[in-house]
Amino acid sequence: MFFGTITFGQNVRIDTLDLKKSEQFNELQSDKMNFPIIRTGNKKIDSLINSDLKNKFTSNEYPIESIETTLIKWADDRIIYLDFEVTYNQNGILSLNISAEGCGAYCTYWTDYYNYSVISGKLLNISEIVDTTGEFNTRIYKDKEAQFQQQKKELKEMLNDPDAELDQSTYEWALEYYENCENSFDLKSFAIYPDYIEIIKRCYLPNAIKNLTPFLSFKYKKSEIKKYLKIKN
Repeated sequence: MFFGTITFGQNVRIDTLDLKKSEQFNELQSDKMNFPIIRTGNKKIDSLINSDLKNKFTSNEYPIESIETTLIKWADDRIIYLDFEVTYNQNGILSLNISAEGCGAYCTYWTDYYNYSVISGKLLNISEIVDTTGEFNTRIYKDKEAQFQQQKKELKEMLNDPDAELDQSTYEWALEYYENCENSFDLKSFAIYPDYIEIIKRCYLPNAIKNLTPFLSFKYKKSEIKKYLKIKN
């Protein structure tokens, strides 16, 4: 293991835990095996954030183990890529995302998003960042409907394109997952940036049709939603 350091404002420091690389998938292994360790200068806050981040990212697989031990066991020769990005670190709020790729019978790539108060150590939900009721909520759901309709339109175009090699049964199979994803839409996954807020909806399709997975992203400039913001711009 190796620890590197990235320093931000507010005396919040991000240490980088560099994990051992997989030997089982050596031909696929990325050079990046980095996990963030948050250092606010307050040990209690650090413990709250780092424990919560570790447990949420690893699906609470080793809840009482240390961060280092948990990640070693969790990665366990199956994770070939692990890295993070800090998108916002101002006004007592830290927004970051962690991306990983794991391999077994198939390889799967994903990104999870986290937003914390570096004052309380609490994981923040979007309603604590912006008012998601009323007009703004209506706008989000209109945008959601428009994006899903566009994704379905593109899927239909693939069905009608001989070069896409998408048959009717596969189209209907994928469409069912699209509709399930749309019906389960929520505002749990989001990221904060200096100039905008992004809401992300991740859809899951079986490995056989994973190439048809839609990506839904909704970006709102802070200057345009200023009256709904609950944080300093």
